[in-house]
Amino acid sequence: MDTEPNMILQFFEGMNGSRWLMIGFALLILEVLTGTMYMLWIAASAMIVGVIMFIMPVMGWQMQLLLFSVLTVVLMYVGHTYLRPKMQGGEPSDLNDRARSMIGMRVKAVADFETGRGRVQVGDTQWRAEMKTGEVKAGDELKIVSVVGTTLEVEPL
Repeated sequence: MDTEPNMILQFFEGMNGSRWLMIGFALLILEVLTGTMYMLWIAASAMIVGVIMFIMPVMGWQMQLLLFSVLTVVLMYVGHTYLRPKMQGGEPSDLNDRARSMIGMRVKAVADFETGRGRVQVGDTQWRAEMKTGEVKAGDELKIVSVVGTTLEVEPL
C-alpha cells in the first residue's frame, strides 16, 4: 500500500498567505487578458483569503477553501448585481453613428424645396432632405431634426 501523500493534498496542506496572493495575482492577470469581470471576483477572493492567512496563519486548508468559496460566491453576486451595471456606460455615444451625430446641425438648402423635398449641404456632401411644413428657398438655413435612412428631416430655423 502506498503511504506517500497525494500531490494535490500536499499542495492544499502547504497553502499559506503568499500562495493565495500569487493565485490572486495570476487570476487578476487572467482577468486583464479576458476582460470578463468574472475572474476579478475570484481573484479578489483569493487575495482576501491571502491577507486573512497572514493574520490567522493557523487556519486549516479545508477552512481556507471554504472561505474562498463563500467569498467567491458573495463577491460574484454583489459584483454582477450591483457593481457591473454601474460600470456600464451611460448614454450611447454618437462616435460611430454619423446619422445620429448630424441631428441638431445647421445646414443650407442647395435648391428650392418642391413639395417638401429637396437637397441640403452637410459639410462637403449633398443629402436628400424632407420638410413637413413651410417653404424653403436655395440658401435658406435649416436644422436637422432626424435621419430616416438616407433622408434628412429638416425644419426652418
